[in-house]
Amino acid sequence: MAVAAGLALPEIGSHLEPLVTPLVVFLVYTSLRGLRPGEIEGRSYALLVGLSLCLSYVVLPVGGIQLARAVLADGAVLGFAVALSVPTTAGSAIIWSRFSGGDVQLATTTSIGSLLLGPIATPVVLTALVGTGTAVPTTSILFDLAVIVVGGLALAAVVPSESLSPRTVDAGATAAILCLIYTSVAGVDPSGIAVGEFLRIVVVSVLLLCLGLALTLLCQRVFDLDRAQSLSLFFTSSLKNLGIALLVALAFADPLAVLAIITYYVCQQLSGAVLADAVT
Repeated sequence: MAVAAGLALPEIGSHLEPLVTPLVVFLVYTSLRGLRPGEIEGRSYALLVGLSLCLSYVVLPVGGIQLARAVLADGAVLGFAVALSVPTTAGSAIIWSRFSGGDVQLATTTSIGSLLLGPIATPVVLTALVGTGTAVPTTSILFDLAVIVVGGLALAAVVPSESLSPRTVDAGATAAILCLIYTSVAGVDPSGIAVGEFLRIVVVSVLLLCLGLALTLLCQRVFDLDRAQSLSLFFTSSLKNLGIALLVALAFADPLAVLAIITYYVCQQLSGAVLADAVT
């Protein structure tokens, strides 16, 4: 719906761009609201958190970008580079861990660690993935991510979780995501996107999730992880933050990049639902 609106009525998009950062701040807040310090077990999960961050910011981006380059056009490759370099989508990683019987404390701890590392890691990883052929606004990305992370954490700390009902928060998060997608789609020219390229983007999205699952299973065997830990490891390393990715993509204004980010996000959420249903 948001994609169709962005294609049919793009004129409003430019007026909504100033709202992108506040919307992403709100999404970070919705992911973190209600968390208590007791849910964060940094020392006991140090190895697993480090393993997830390594998969999320190093192994998957390096392997994923090679796969994308072998199959896709440059714009779509840029989109996957952006998506692979951003932090974990905290809300989805925690929710799917809970629904699938995963380790929710591990998912919570890792998600927060990924967000805190994001302002530094995302510009570095993105620059490495795109190489010298594309200029990356490193300073701008670092600043925007710092504002988003600090703003989201501040809202989670200041706004009492009981002041907003879960239904209100879910509705607000949905509206924010739809607005972000609309704004991103409205800001690009879709005329150069072919159906064949879109289908290749879907295939690459699925293959990247399969790669993440294969790496998780390998880590399960090597590090002797139980099923709950493995499920949370997959979700925290493979599910990426849509809002932050779209915010970063605004700097490039490439229709294929936006399409790749949105498609990859949809495939991630579908994979979470399928996996949660399969193991419960």
